[in-house]
Amino acid sequence: MSKKIIIIFILPFFFLSCGFKKINMDNPLVDLNVVIVGENRIAYVIKNNILLISDKDAVKKYDINIEISKNKKIKIKDKTGKVTRYELSIEANLTIKDNATQRNINKSFKKSSGYQVSPSHTSTIANEKNVIKNLTQQLSDELTNFIILSNKN
Repeated sequence: MSKKIIIIFILPFFFLSCGFKKINMDNPLVDLNVVIVGENRIAYVIKNNILLISDKDAVKKYDINIEISKNKKIKIKDKTGKVTRYELSIEANLTIKDNATQRNINKSFKKSSGYQVSPSHTSTIANEKNVIKNLTQQLSDELTNFIILSNKN
């Protein structure tokens, strides 16, 4: 009985410190108008991640244009001419336009990675999707950080 009473009184203290805090709270929010041209699946993920730092009530307003291109090329072939490894690269050309000062900032980002060709075609497709997912997340993080840093200048 006494253990139950102690647990009932101590357990709520563990839950009192739980709470939601917005990531990058110290960063000033901006209103972003994002236009992305290129690979649709990659563009969707990048746009949603960039819009996390956007606020419609912010004073600073920016137009963001991003052109995305995906390139897959053969990296390694075996002696018989069969492909054993592919190289996948995703490139994003970013243009930030400050609506107040009409100043433009241009920057290119490129991420690349390789993946193995599996004996099963479905495994190869799964490997490619995993590489695309990882590269897209890395690219999205770099773009978001660059936008935040360029906002501070």
